[in-house]
Amino acid sequence: RGPQNTMDFQGIGKAFIEHYYNTFDTNRAGLGGLYRDQSLMTFEGAQVQGTQNIMAKFGALTFKQVKHEVQTVDCQPSMTGGILVMVSGLLKTDDDQPHRFCQMFHLVAEGSNFWVSNDVFRLNYG
Repeated sequence: RGPQNTMDFQGIGKAFIEHYYNTFDTNRAGLGGLYRDQSLMTFEGAQVQGTQNIMAKFGALTFKQVKHEVQTVDCQPSMTGGILVMVSGLLKTDDDQPHRFCQMFHLVAEGSNFWVSNDVFRLNYG
């Protein structure tokens, strides 16, 4: 039996999402500790790898204010002992109308903590 049978993947995934979006919305620079040099992010089709490049991508975003309204969080244990987390919701930036978004994370265990191995973000139009 692997770790997926004993860990609270739902609780861990939901706690991660709450922390991630609260940090993103209030202090994007604080997200650096969640990524590693081997982390891979696809943001609206653009792929970047590594903490430094991911943080540069976040820093280049042009909005001043941001608020994520999470509507759904689905979690699954991965076969490698990590957690897959799929999120959907509304993204509000500056004075723009809210946009629907989805984001997927693959969290990898490191001791009792988790870091983001994979991160895929898309706005949903239509």
